[in-house]
Amino acid sequence: MAVLLGALPVMAAESWSLHDGAGHRLNAQVFEQPFPEYPAGLRIRLNALDANTTLDHQQQLLLSDSTGQEWRLPNRSEELVQRGQSPIPSGSAQFDINALQPRPSEALPLHFTVPTSTGILNFDLTPDQAMELHSLESVQRRDDQG
Repeated sequence: MAVLLGALPVMAAESWSLHDGAGHRLNAQVFEQPFPEYPAGLRIRLNALDANTTLDHQQQLLLSDSTGQEWRLPNRSEELVQRGQSPIPSGSAQFDINALQPRPSEALPLHFTVPTSTGILNFDLTPDQAMELHSLESVQRRDDQG
């Protein structure tokens, strides 16, 4: 997945499809937060691909690896709309990927624990998706130097 840093909402060139094996599907995109009224940084946006899934706009996104390492990404769903606008789309949630420190190993399987209004959904990332999250450090470092 290529990550393009820019000033427009959802600047990810590609997106990931996540499936939990129980019929729940999400789309995930990593992008630079575009609105000047919110703190800058990389975000991951999750979008439910069915009308019955309502993502939580308050809880953190939990990532974990096979060794027990955990990362809690702060919920930034309020950034889905410009300040003062509403409502926040119920099928979308957004999280601050800058909290993903240290970056997960590219060699270990990763797992997303996604909060919804009816409980937790669990998704295993593919090796390619884990590699992308690992490689974000170099993208962010390059942006900080430019």
